[in-house]
Formats: sequence, structure tokens, C-alpha cells
Amino acid sequence: MLMQEMKSFFYPSSIAVFGVSNDQRNLAKNIILNCHRMAFKGEIYPVGRHPGTVHGRNILTHADDLPLDVELAVILVPSQFVAETIEACGKKGIRHAIISTGGFREYHAENNVAEEDLIRMAAQYGVQFIGPNCIGVICTNSGLCTPFNPIQARSLKKGTTSIVCQSGGVTTQAAYYFSEEKIGFSKIVSAGNKLNLNEINYIKYFMEDDDTEQIHLYLESIENGSELIALAKKSRKPIVVFKSNVSATASQIAYSHTAALANGVSIVDGALKQAGIIRANNIHEMTVCANAFRLPPLRGNRLVVISLSGGFAVMIGDACEKYGFKCPPLPDWLLRKIESFRRGGVIKMSNPMDFGDVHD
Repeated sequence: MLMQEMKSFFYPSSIAVFGVSNDQRNLAKNIILNCHRMAFKGEIYPVGRHPGTVHGRNILTHADDLPLDVELAVILVPSQFVAETIEACGKKGIRHAIISTGGFREYHAENNVAEEDLIRMAAQYGVQFIGPNCIGVICTNSGLCTPFNPIQARSLKKGTTSIVCQSGGVTTQAAYYFSEEKIGFSKIVSAGNKLNLNEINYIKYFMEDDDTEQIHLYLESIENGSELIALAKKSRKPIVVFKSNVSATASQIAYSHTAALANGVSIVDGALKQAGIIRANNIHEMTVCANAFRLPPLRGNRLVVISLSGGFAVMIGDACEKYGFKCPPLPDWLLRKIESFRRGGVIKMSNPMDFGDVHD
């Protein structure tokens, strides 16, 4: 997919939201609310079965009523109506869609007619789509915000990290967590079942995106490991992957969650290491990596380690050796200078260094 085509998922000039109603329980109208809160500047067209008004905008009752230049459709209708909605979009010239609806292979794996119809209709009209079974996109630069759960826009921080999450819930929490850690993000994508676009498409786009300096992914399955490795080797930007669903226990819930097939932990570790991809074990570690990549590059592998505790100095020493760093002896003149600041004179200075006698 061309760079300009992918850009329509993040910087659309206009969007149509399908599945909107006046019902207070309606989720699709939250998509419009979120875009308002994020100050999305494009046009928004609510589409639903019944006329009404949502967030100051009239609900259109048919796709035929849409203008000809709508760039992106966000679809949250029952699964049996998704294919016909894609058909209506295709006839109207809409070539990009976010399908939030669930109830496809993650719910019923065999002979899923709704999924087969969706794939066929999207191919017929050349519609590229994110999902299904996802919450779509948040782009802090354009203000596009398509989750169907209310988003606290003021809590989100703009940054230069772009994130792909296979789970909708993890998408939301990653957006908040990266913001709370003062890292922020440029774009975050909820990939869902990955029936059409997958992590390869997003990585390719982020590698060329001027607003992205590093790429982070939470994946429950890897669709094309060899292509991921090849991309990562070419990338000038660091790539961090938190890969879950590596156990038999996790695979049971993962398949019913996003139709994800497990990849063994040893296979994943080997492949990611070969590609130069950083492996994270949780979202917190992703933010640690993100903060590390914002620091100036190291000029070598020789470190001076300073800790306020001997125990932590030992832990850091182990970590240095594990990851290929060295803690060389410090010159005598420097050690004597440091020791002159000791109070008790009971801790021998070395590298790694216990500063407890200086600061306790």
C-alpha cells in the first residue's frame, strides 16, 4: 500500500461514522465525541438507520446522502451488516475503513459468512481496512480519535512514538500510560483481527512517517515473521515488540479475543533478536525503552554505574554483563576524590559504585 493511501487512516479530510443513533447506549456516537475532544478539523458525517442529531450533527440515513469526497469510514454496525456497509462505501468512492465491529473469526471460526462476505466485498471495491474487532486510530497530530469508548483527550500527550496494539483495551491503556510517563505518542493503531492490514503495513508507514521516531508494537500473533525481520533490519528507527500469547493458556483467550494464533516464546525471541528488535515483556518495559531511545546514543559499551545501594549496584552489574556492557576499573585518583566525600568511610568505592556512604 502506498504511503499516501495509508495516510488517509491518520489524516483524513472527512470521515463517515456508520452505526450512529440517538440512543444513550449507542457506542458509535462516542467516536464523534472523541474527535470533537481531540479537535479533529475534518468533516464528520454520522450515518444511522433513523434520523436525528448527535453532537450537533444531523444523522444521515443512507450512504447515498454522503458527499463524494469522504475519505474514511468508521463502521460500528452488527457483523451481519458490515459487508453491505462496505459495499455502500465502495459505491460512494470511500476506499478506507476502520471496522470496529466484533463477531467475526474471534467469535465463530469456521464458516463465518459475515467475514467471508466482508473480505469479498472489500476486495471487489478496493476498500482497505483496519480491523475488524478493533477501536481504530488515535492521531495526536490530526485529532482523529475513533475509539467507541469515551477518551479523556486532555490526558493524552503528543509525542514522536507510534504504537500498534492488537487489543483495543491495550490500545487505550498504552495511550494513557505513554502519556503519563511524559513520552506521549504520535499515532496509535488498534489492529484487531488484522483481516486486511497488519503490523507490516503499519511498520512500513511509520518507517517513512516524519512524525514518528520510534515504533512500538503489542502483538498477540505475528502474521509474517520473515517480512517483519527484513523490515526491522532496514529500519533506521528503533522497533520494540511486546509479544504475548506465547503459552497454551494464553492462546485460548487470545483466539477468542482477536483470533490470534500463538507463536512459541523461543521462536519469537530468536526471530526478534535476529532482526535487532527490542523485546519488551509488558507495557511498562515499552515505556522504559521509549525513554531510553530519547537519550543521546552511547559512544561505546563502557559504563560507570552509580547507585545509592550496594544491592542495586550488584543488580545493575549483572544486567550490564548480560547485555554486553562493561564496568571498567576507575583510576585511583578518581576513586580517592570520591572517597573524600564519604562520611563513615566503611564502603569501598569501585565500579559499579555504592554511593550509600555519601548520600545516606
